[in-house]
Amino acid sequence: MKMRLRRRRRGMSLVEVMVVIAIVLTLMSVLALGVYQIYAQSKQSTTRLVMGKVSQQIAVYALRVGGPPSTAEGLAKAYGTTRVPVDAWGHAFVYLSPGNDGEPYSLVSLGADGAPGGEETDEDLSWTEQVAR
Repeated sequence: MKMRLRRRRRGMSLVEVMVVIAIVLTLMSVLALGVYQIYAQSKQSTTRLVMGKVSQQIAVYALRVGGPPSTAEGLAKAYGTTRVPVDAWGHAFVYLSPGNDGEPYSLVSLGADGAPGGEETDEDLSWTEQVAR
């Protein structure tokens, strides 16, 4: 009788502990994937916001001078002595003037990989004077 009571009080078996650990690790991995996706989306959103601010600075420059800076002058011309912002991944924006499709300028972030093209977090983000794409 005492032997049965002792077995019940001994605690969890190794198999039970391993099952609990497996369940906890599975839940943590699902949570980590969700957090990573939100983090990646926030980087894209942040980059779009920065592109909007850069666009505003170009508009102010264009009002003062009569047009946006040329591609050769680059964004540094619009910012003067102030540091030119970069995208959320730390890459410089690609600036073209005149821009694509007859726009006065185009502003492009090359995404997480810093190379043209790509999908998901590596997708290029474009901003023109008229529309954020």
